[in-house]
Order: sequence, then C-alpha cells, then structure tokens
Amino acid sequence: MSRSSSLRLRAAVMAVAASACLLGGAAVAGAAPASPAGVASTAATESASFTASGYGYTQSAAIANASDAAFAKAERAGWLRSQCYLRATDVKPSGGGFSVVAEVFCRR
Repeated sequence: MSRSSSLRLRAAVMAVAASACLLGGAAVAGAAPASPAGVASTAATESASFTASGYGYTQSAAIANASDAAFAKAERAGWLRSQCYLRATDVKPSGGGFSVVAEVFCRR
C-alpha cells in the first residue's frame, strides 16, 4: 500500500467515526450491557446522619440555625445538599428563646 492510499484510508476512517459521533453511534457503543434474565442489578447505597444544635428567639429561627449547621457538616463531609434532607428536630424552650437539635440524613 502506498503512502497516499494509506492517508486516504485513514481519512476515510476518521470521517466515518466522526459521522457516527454526530449520529449518536458513539453513545450506543458506550451503553452498559443488559443484565441476564432473572438477575437483578443493585447498587450499594451509602448513608449518613449529621446532627447540630442551634439557638434562636423564635422556633423557626432556631430550626433554621440548627439545620443550616447540620447541612454544613454534611457538605464538609463530601455530601451534596440534594442528597440530604432534614429528618428531625427537637425544639426546647431555653431562656428567652429556643434551643434546637437538628438531624440531617443523607443517602447516595
């Protein structure tokens, strides 16, 4: 094979590959294979709980302070806020305001 025909062949292969990418052929090639019949594929999940306390002169302010602190702990541990939710709060009167313990639960 001469050098010019080798270059033409390489150019043709690149053109076919580029058109396959434009038509979605590359996406099909990267798809995961289906599981065999009767075999369920399950992914392991990871979960964690974070607690924090807060104080405020109203119940809603105290809950907001405590939940923000618990979400911040979760984010510092590498969790996305969308992976977490406020699971529980424990509100108690304290002096002229309210003391709160908030628990944030995360799962991925």
